[in-house]
Amino acid sequence: MLVKIAPDLSDSDLDDIADLAVELDLAGIVATNTTVSRDGLTTPGVDRLGPGGISGPPLAQRAVQVLRRLYDRVGDRLALISVGGIETADDAWERITAGASLLQGYTGFIYGGERWAKDIHEGIARRLHDGGFGSLHEAVGSARRRQPS
Repeated sequence: MLVKIAPDLSDSDLDDIADLAVELDLAGIVATNTTVSRDGLTTPGVDRLGPGGISGPPLAQRAVQVLRRLYDRVGDRLALISVGGIETADDAWERITAGASLLQGYTGFIYGGERWAKDIHEGIARRLHDGGFGSLHEAVGSARRRQPS
């Protein structure tokens, strides 16, 4: 079982959800769903979008923040699936090294088609090789593990 969380949660709520997911032995957390908050979004025209959830590039920065917090809390005890604004191989790599063991994309695929998936795959493979990683699993969370305490 996976639980999907919103990017609009407080740090305290994120910690509580992460702890509960571990306690319940869930398989993982999908971070993040769409945002209904417009706070901090700098995408041109975001204020004219009206009510409802926003996905894709406007929530990329918050999605990474949530992912980092979750990984710091649960490490590799849960699968973390990162969603929201993954447009390039650089975006994908940032998510992997921040703790994502899986990535989910929609907006990038809609606009980039099969080329988007191929570019991401090739970019990740190149970064794994260049970084000396023997597997994708070794890269997951690697940027967080190198952080000073």
